[in-house]
Amino acid sequence: MKALLSILSITFLMSFVLIGCVTETNGGNKNDTRNEGIQEIVDTNEDFQATVVNKDETTITVSKSGLNEKVERIYTLATTKIDYVAEVGDKVKVWTTGQYEESNPIQGKAIKIEIIN
Repeated sequence: MKALLSILSITFLMSFVLIGCVTETNGGNKNDTRNEGIQEIVDTNEDFQATVVNKDETTITVSKSGLNEKVERIYTLATTKIDYVAEVGDKVKVWTTGQYEESNPIQGKAIKIEIIN
């Protein structure tokens, strides 16, 4: 009887431990970094200005250099689910998620791209 009670107690406690470990965010995908509704928030402040050096269907590569920066920084940004009309050579304002992979070139995700007139 004691053995059965011990097994039931352990099973009961383990179920709480396992339930506590499961958290669902963004439909259960913890690696999903989409920011729904962020477009309205970032309309007033761009992350940086840069020049487009390359683009394809899913990414854009931009070069950023400024007065305070002695080194040119190259960013390759994913552009899925955003519309933009920038072409190679255009100067652009770029908004990003703020999360970058430290690589060469720096990699991240664009949430808005706008041509500077």
